[in-house]
Amino acid sequence: MSRPNSKLWLIVSVLLLAVIAVACGGGEEKTLLNKYFMASKMNDNLTLANIATVSFDPKADGQMQTFSIVSVSEPTREPLTVKELDAELKKVAAEEKTFSETKMKYQDDHSAEIERIVKAEQKNQPVKGKDAEIQKEWTKFRDDAKVWSGKLSDARKKANAGRPIIEISIQDQRNPIDIVAFDGEILTKVVTIEGKVKPETGDAVTKKFALTLQQVILKNVNGKDREGRWVITDRKDVQ
Repeated sequence: MSRPNSKLWLIVSVLLLAVIAVACGGGEEKTLLNKYFMASKMNDNLTLANIATVSFDPKADGQMQTFSIVSVSEPTREPLTVKELDAELKKVAAEEKTFSETKMKYQDDHSAEIERIVKAEQKNQPVKGKDAEIQKEWTKFRDDAKVWSGKLSDARKKANAGRPIIEISIQDQRNPIDIVAFDGEILTKVVTIEGKVKPETGDAVTKKFALTLQQVILKNVNGKDREGRWVITDRKDVQ
């Protein structure tokens, strides 16, 4: 009796494992989502903080009992903008500082007049003579200060908007890096699942969700690309 070809059996075994993995569904997505729903069920906020920016609140959303993956979209790629947005923030902050210093110098040089002007404005009294000219300049400084404050606030919001996802995906507490020092890209895919969800009261119901997963890749970190972990960043009900 001939012995089976070992190489052939190895190929067959690998193919069978692949088929089983597809049938079970999910691979890395299933592992991440299992971890996510279990941590949500246990109120394990420490684990959730490392894998997601959105919650699945047991009281509000229920508890996921079982689920299967319906589909996984092909990842899309977009360049990271955190480096450019941080540079823009620093530029706006520097310009705002220059303006503030100019405003402060004007205030110091005309402190007596400005004090009279402010008192007159509080009493709703007219300002005349040289004080009227200074009032016009000082009013412009005050209006411009509001504009610069808004510009700085907007630049700060834009620079900080994407940082949580980047930091969760890429940061390693044992080897932290300055994320704004590198170029990179962010990968996005949508995983659609169907599962049994047990609300706080009542019977379990079948629901379908679309979960957005994102992964950050930084370019040329110590000579090589650094791939971050996949992070759950959005969840929507699917009808």
